[in-house]
Amino acid sequence: MRVQGLELDGFSLGGVETCVMLPEWSLAVDVGRAPRGLLSLSHLALTHAHMDHAGGLPYHLALRQLYGVAAPAVYVPAQIARDLEALLAAWDKLQRYESQLRVCPVEVGGRYPLRRDLELVPFRTYHVVPSFGYSVVETRRKLKPELACKPGPELAALKAEGVEITNARQLTRLSVTGDTLVEVLERQPQILESDVLVLECTFLDAKKRLSDSRAGGHVHLDELRAQLSLFRGGALVLSHVSQLYKPAEVDAVLAPLAAALPFELWAMPTEEGQPPRRLNAPEP
Repeated sequence: MRVQGLELDGFSLGGVETCVMLPEWSLAVDVGRAPRGLLSLSHLALTHAHMDHAGGLPYHLALRQLYGVAAPAVYVPAQIARDLEALLAAWDKLQRYESQLRVCPVEVGGRYPLRRDLELVPFRTYHVVPSFGYSVVETRRKLKPELACKPGPELAALKAEGVEITNARQLTRLSVTGDTLVEVLERQPQILESDVLVLECTFLDAKKRLSDSRAGGHVHLDELRAQLSLFRGGALVLSHVSQLYKPAEVDAVLAPLAAALPFELWAMPTEEGQPPRRLNAPEP
């Protein structure tokens, strides 16, 4: 699906599998049960180590070796990196060959380059195990207005002398929370400026009590409603909806809310091959 001009692929079903893929950036956030689409991606970022988000990693790494695909960089919260490496080492011992990968421990406050103009920026989230979300920040450069009439050779000469000839502007193109309490929106307000925010919202109605949702470290729609006015981006994509709800039920519950929002509201597919669903109609 293209959301705010961004190609967004993957699927998310609470407790079963979550994988958010950004093919044009060669990036995935979480790996689920390792869908084949991951083979073409060079960067994998794990929000946390629950099985429905990270369980497919050993299989995915083995599949890359089988097909001769270069190992990815795997970004993980620093506090779980050692345990993840130990897990993969145990698989290596059982399989009797060494996995090829780069585990990249990340910290809040760090910025990790995906390409020259893109950085992966972790932020704190609030789940029942150590967890991070991730933003993708793009740096766009534009020639300084006072240099607009300078010829190319003169601009090149200035640049060679170390003169900065452009102004830089940073845009948060995407943020993905992974599993978290709704407090992430108050405590990490920078994600509210994202062009696209992929936000976990596991429970939608009285099928799950709010207290039970919070005990599991998840967002309930009842508490999200009050926060929606804070979002200043272009599209909100709800993910990790519980197995309690069929797609048609999700649409029915969210339709009245979606109709009242000034931004796009989407639901992540819950199975591979399902179409994306925009829940409010585009402007004419």
